[in-house]
Amino acid sequence: MGDFVFSMDAHVIEPKTLFAERLPQAMKDRGPRTEKKDGFLNIICDNKIVHRMNMGDGYHGQERHGGVLPDLNPRLKDMAQDGIDAEVIYPTAGGVPYLVEDPELKLACVQIYNDWCLETFKPHPNRFVPTALLPLAPGTVAQAVAELERCVKMGYRSALVPCVLPEGLKYNSAELDPLWAVAQEAGIPISWHVGTGSSPVYERGPGGAVINYVEVGNSAQRAVFQMVCGGTLDRFPNLQMVTVEAGASWLAFLCERMDEVYNAHQFYVKPKLSMMPSEFVKRQVSCTFQFDRACILSRSVTGVRPLMWAADYPHLEGTFPHSKKVIDGIFDGIEISAEDRAAILGGNAARLYKVDIAKSKADSAAMAAKFAAAA
Repeated sequence: MGDFVFSMDAHVIEPKTLFAERLPQAMKDRGPRTEKKDGFLNIICDNKIVHRMNMGDGYHGQERHGGVLPDLNPRLKDMAQDGIDAEVIYPTAGGVPYLVEDPELKLACVQIYNDWCLETFKPHPNRFVPTALLPLAPGTVAQAVAELERCVKMGYRSALVPCVLPEGLKYNSAELDPLWAVAQEAGIPISWHVGTGSSPVYERGPGGAVINYVEVGNSAQRAVFQMVCGGTLDRFPNLQMVTVEAGASWLAFLCERMDEVYNAHQFYVKPKLSMMPSEFVKRQVSCTFQFDRACILSRSVTGVRPLMWAADYPHLEGTFPHSKKVIDGIFDGIEISAEDRAAILGGNAARLYKVDIAKSKADSAAMAAKFAAAA
């Protein structure tokens, strides 16, 4: 039957009119939109340019059919071609509201995205796990808690908070404990996807394209050591956190570095934790990766449980349509058991998001046969 492959990072391209059509009349002209000008794609929200990027083909000549919805069949066809059985879904333009300062507009946009995303992907529960957005700003934690509670009732199994918080909030603060309490009680993993909460552009000079992609991952690392060393994962032992599109090879370094400093500077360490920092990582932190081999080689430090492979479809830095080749390459020459390989490629994600592997594989095979017959 082959590998069960659960991509822990996939994106949807929302309809261009999503916010314009669904926002209240008084907010329609303030919602997220794009504008092409002078060779740049400007992302505008609340009448401000919050991000801009050079326009290019974005696909290296390989067309992605399934990024734009509402029709899911082209996406399912691409998954069949690439050998992907299931995906966790993250936003594209839907992440822009994290850059909005007005809490009322931010909440309205977040709720519009959350309603639309679940409507779109709910018919395929064993193929897709849509991720709900949670709005966070100083003084509005209760708002995020209420939205998570609403999304849990709707049937969400995944939720996202911004990698970079607005000024005045920190992930090592107890102020966010009410949110973690709801997530823990509901068994909802919380994700930190790179590039959320701030512009991913740090450098426009020489080497900027590479520098920015490397730099943006640091925010996910920062979230991990704040949640671990600040005591949040100690207070909420069943809370699961997931870093997305930041790679995973840094995790071993972080485990050893935190343990080293926790011991060496123990006189200064507050709060005192119930176990070593690396133990919280092994128990409660997961990281997605695409091309990393070092994270597989260093699994004796982190354990296998935190490692989850991802394709990052339909982004140009993703693995489509060569995912099978990429997977063979990252494991090539590495001594690893069949059980550990299966866990990294899909088992860990299926456990975390409560996906039935047998049903997912059966749905995937049926869809692949349908497309093959129609070819």
